[in-house]
Amino acid sequence: MSALDNSQWTFKGNKTMCSISHEIEDFGVAAIIAEAGEETRLEIKSNELKKQIAYRSVFETPAVWANNTTKPIYDIGMIDFSPLTGELVVHQAGVVFEKLKNGTWVKVLLKDERQITDSVILTNINFQQPAEDFLKCRNHLLPVNYQQVRNSEFYFRSGSTSVSKESLRALRGIAEYINETASISKILIDGHSDSQGRVGVKLRMSRERAEEVAAALIEFGIPHKMIQIRSHGDRYPIADNAQELGRMKNRRVTVRLIKKSAAG
Repeated sequence: MSALDNSQWTFKGNKTMCSISHEIEDFGVAAIIAEAGEETRLEIKSNELKKQIAYRSVFETPAVWANNTTKPIYDIGMIDFSPLTGELVVHQAGVVFEKLKNGTWVKVLLKDERQITDSVILTNINFQQPAEDFLKCRNHLLPVNYQQVRNSEFYFRSGSTSVSKESLRALRGIAEYINETASISKILIDGHSDSQGRVGVKLRMSRERAEEVAAALIEFGIPHKMIQIRSHGDRYPIADNAQELGRMKNRRVTVRLIKKSAAG
C-alpha cells in the first residue's frame, strides 16, 4: 500500500475509454476502466502476480482510522487472471468504483496454490476529483467500441431492400463511432442475396440493399467518399439456401470498418 500522503489516482479519458489508475508502491498498477460499449472493470498489473493464483476475491474494507468490518463484495463479475502477463481483471466492477467513491477502501485478496495469502489494498485517498472526472467521461462515452462495430451484418426480408428499424439504430451507432473517433479511413459495404430468382435479379437486390445501408450511413453524417459498395448476388452464401433460415441469413449486407494506418 502506498504511503497515504503520496497515494494518487490519475485520470485519463476520451470518447472511447475512461480510466483512473493508481500506482501501488513496490507492486504495480491498479486501474478502473470504462470502455465504450463495455462494463466498468478493475485491472491490476504486477510482476508479483506472475505466479499461479488459485484464489482471488474482492472485499470492502474500512480505512485504517475507521472501525467497520471487512465484507466481501458480491456484485461483481468474473475475475480473470493471466500468470503470463501478471494481470488480474475484475469484470463488472462498477461497484468497486462506487465503494471507493463513497469512502470505503477495497481489498483484493489473493492466494496461491501453496495457500500463501497476499492482498492489494486500494485506498480512496486523493480519489474524489479523479473520480468526478471519470464519472463525467463515462457518461459521455460512445455507445459502442471498435471491436463491436468493425464487422456488422444486417438482414433483409425476402424481396425487400428496406432497412429495419433495429438495423437503423445499429447503423446510427456505427456512424457516431466513425464521426467521433476519426480513426476510420474506409467503409466496405457488401450486398448479398439468397438463391431465389434470376441472376440479374439477385445482383440487383444485393446492390440495392447495400445502397440502402450506405444511404443510411450518409444520412447519419458519413461522407460518401469513405464508402465503397460491392454487390455479389448469391455467390457467397454463409448458410444453406435449401432452408428458409439459411436463406434469411444469406439476405444480408455486411459493413466493415477499415482503420487508418499508423503512418497516417
